[in-house]
Amino acid sequence: MLYYLSLVAVLAFGLVIANPLAPPAKFGDKPFPNGSCPFPNGTDKAIYSYMCADNEQFTITDIQVTDKNSNPIYPVDPRQEFILNLTTYNHGQQIDDNHVKVKIYQYETTYYSKEVCVWADVPTFGLLNNIDGCDFAHNCPLTSGPLFLILPLDLSQFSAIINVLAAYKPYQLEIRMYNYNSGNTKHEEIACVMAQVELS
Repeated sequence: MLYYLSLVAVLAFGLVIANPLAPPAKFGDKPFPNGSCPFPNGTDKAIYSYMCADNEQFTITDIQVTDKNSNPIYPVDPRQEFILNLTTYNHGQQIDDNHVKVKIYQYETTYYSKEVCVWADVPTFGLLNNIDGCDFAHNCPLTSGPLFLILPLDLSQFSAIINVLAAYKPYQLEIRMYNYNSGNTKHEEIACVMAQVELS
């Protein structure tokens, strides 16, 4: 039922909002074929990632995606279980509990112009808010210092969202992590990373 509600809402209302974090990019004077945008930052060949905030507790320097047999895979099929390998550094205290919020953007032309591409918000209806990072990724505690995290990911529980994403298009994931250690009531942001990827 949730899948059909999500699908109807997306198709009926077309809720796409330009991402204020990324200014529009113009690629010449001619409209793109079929209103499609070119893959930005080489994302037709590999993941492109960057930190979206300064002075965070965690910095992520590399992201690689493999299958269960450690073979590199790209583009990424979110309907199949895959493994995310993260090279990161914890500049602060050990994190025993964290929560994650994810936003999804699709790279597409605007309603008003077929010559301008923007990262447009894909509605997730709150399904990707307040994810328990430890339960989902099974990687706690996150100790201080350098870390190499191997995260087996099964996104089947988010099929209501995945099933409405177009294949072989560029997407951007905004991933924000918050400190939920025992006794911490501020729940401050400790990491923010943007990952641009082609989904199959």
